[in-house]
This record gives sequence, C-alpha cells and structure tokens, in this order.
Amino acid sequence: MKTLEEFLEQKGAEYAPFDPSRVVRIYSHFKLDFLSTFSPKVIHIVGTNGKGSTGRMIARGLKNVLHFTSPHLLSLNERFYLNGELISMQTLEQSHQILIQKPYMQEASYFEYLTFLCLFLAKDLEYLVLEAGLGGEFDSTNAIEAKISVFTQIGLDHCEILGESIEEIATTKLNSMGKLAFLGIQSYKEVLPIATEIAQKRGAELRVCSSLLSPPFDMPLFLLQNLTLASKVLDYLGVSYELEHIARLDLSGRAQKYTPNITLDVGHNPDGAKAICQEYKNKKITLVYNAYKQKDISQVLEILRPVIKEVQIIAVNESRIVERERLEEILRTLALPYRDFEGIESGEEYLVFGSFSVVRTFLEREK
Repeated sequence: MKTLEEFLEQKGAEYAPFDPSRVVRIYSHFKLDFLSTFSPKVIHIVGTNGKGSTGRMIARGLKNVLHFTSPHLLSLNERFYLNGELISMQTLEQSHQILIQKPYMQEASYFEYLTFLCLFLAKDLEYLVLEAGLGGEFDSTNAIEAKISVFTQIGLDHCEILGESIEEIATTKLNSMGKLAFLGIQSYKEVLPIATEIAQKRGAELRVCSSLLSPPFDMPLFLLQNLTLASKVLDYLGVSYELEHIARLDLSGRAQKYTPNITLDVGHNPDGAKAICQEYKNKKITLVYNAYKQKDISQVLEILRPVIKEVQIIAVNESRIVERERLEEILRTLALPYRDFEGIESGEEYLVFGSFSVVRTFLEREK
C-alpha cells in the first residue's frame, strides 16, 4: 500500500486537468462509507486573496475545529490545523491508509484527495473551516452543500482557468454560495451586484461587510479587512472570542515578519501587490522575487515599483517559473535595478513576495 507521500507524488501537479463530474462521483461513495455521522458546521472560505488568513482567524475563535488550507510551504501537514496545532504526519498517514483501501479514491486528483482526507479527519468535530482551492462553483470543497459561505476579496488571478474578467471570476466563485453567505470588503464594484443577484436566485441570506473594525493593534489594511470578515462570522456563530487573539496569525507567509528585517508574503497577483505596497508606502525595500510565467508580472512589479530599492531574483526550480530572459526584460523596461539573490545582508529591509514556491524556496535556503 502506497504511503500518503507516494500516493500524492503519483498524482503530479496540484492543478491537474479538471473534471467537474469526478469529485461528485467520488463524493457520493465517500459519503456513504465515511460520513454517515458527519457533524461539523462547515464554514466554506472562497475568494482570490485572503482565504488563508480569514479562515485561520475564524478557526482561532472556535473550539473543536479543523482548518483546512492550501497550499503548504514546507510540510503537507501545514494544511491541517486542529484546535491550534498542526495535525501530525503520522495521523495523516493513518487516515490515508484507511481511505486508500477504497478503489474509488484512486480517481481523485491531488487536491481532491486532500479534501476528502480533511472531511474524514473533521467528521466528528463541531466545526470545519474549509478553504476552497483556486475555484468556487466547481471546486472539490464545494461538494459539501450544508455550509456557511464566506467570500474574501475577489480579484483577477488564475485567469487561464477561471476567466478573463472580474465578472466571470466572481460568478464562478459566488456560485458556490450556500444558504447563508458573508461577503468581505471588495476592491471591485462588480462583485456586490453579482453576489446580490445570486443570493436572490438561491434564496440565500447575504451579509455584507461595509465598514472596518477598530483593530486591537497596528496591522496591515488587508489583514484588517480579513479580521473584520472573520469577526462577522464568529459573531453570527455566537461564540465568545478575543479580537486580539484571533488577529495574531500563526499562519506562515501572510505578511509574516520572519525576522525584524524580513517580511514573507505569498501574494502573487496585482491585488496582493497593491495590499502589500500600501504597507511600505514610505519606505524603500529589497524585493526578493520570482513568479509563474502565466502571472501578470509586469503589472505586479509596476505596482510595487514605488517601494522597490532593488529586485533580487531568487532561482526557483519549478517548470512553471517564468523564463529568466523574460523577467529581466520586464525589469529593464520598468527601469528596476536587479541582481541574483545571494543571501540576506544586515541593515537591509527585505520583502520576499510571490507564490508559495518563491517563499518556500527562500525558507529552504535560509534554513
């Protein structure tokens, strides 16, 4: 019997060719075999930016809860956060050895399999905070119908999969809406009318965040927006929580102060760049950067340009990473000085910004 690591390795890319009927077919069998006593309230987190931090803030305000998030930086178990601790790899392996005995599980993609593993682990808990992958309507996490939907900021990302416009992307994400939905503060005016229309068609109750909380301490604006959304959900659930406690994230790579002079952020799209740029508006920093070839690299770097002192290109060993020549051409066009990343120098302030693979590569090098 293959180990969890071996099984996932054979699945290949996390975003493999997609068949929307596959997860429905697998779930129908999985539910009969494993979810006859499925008890948790499911809080389904969907959006472009802020899913991980919003979900973690909600989870930190609850008890008897599993938070499923993705992707991971260094270890697979980062995706499974149970009552304030990461589930051990040994526990994940034990659960995998039960699931893998069912022939239909062989069909599941990488992300679908981890979703089913999460549902199995959460089946006897009180709450499950379930983060969607890159989609919404056709995401494997949307197999659960009885849920509270939580929509973080929706913007332009994964356009090659989800659509070329805000309207297309918002529609596919918001079509995952359950009977109760919370909509976070949005950057694009197109999102609210689409959410309102879908809620009316579904007969769903839509609760919209329109104003920010007063934060318990200084925090980036985008995290404050996520905190506001998380608190609305916790207030609805009627649980008691301390705002300061849920606001202090224990989630790697989300505006994370790795050291006093190094910030890690897995934002990798224009809206993520705008959010992080706001925090450095009066500074000049060294940007440790790389990106996937399908990303809007020019726009991201143009947004960050006012705060960049220098770009240091970190080599990432992954086939989807942009060709070095193209990245250098973009940097020259934007008149941004650049060189290879060789290590951290004292006295400089660094922002490691980009996809999970960029931050992961940095952490592996520094460790």
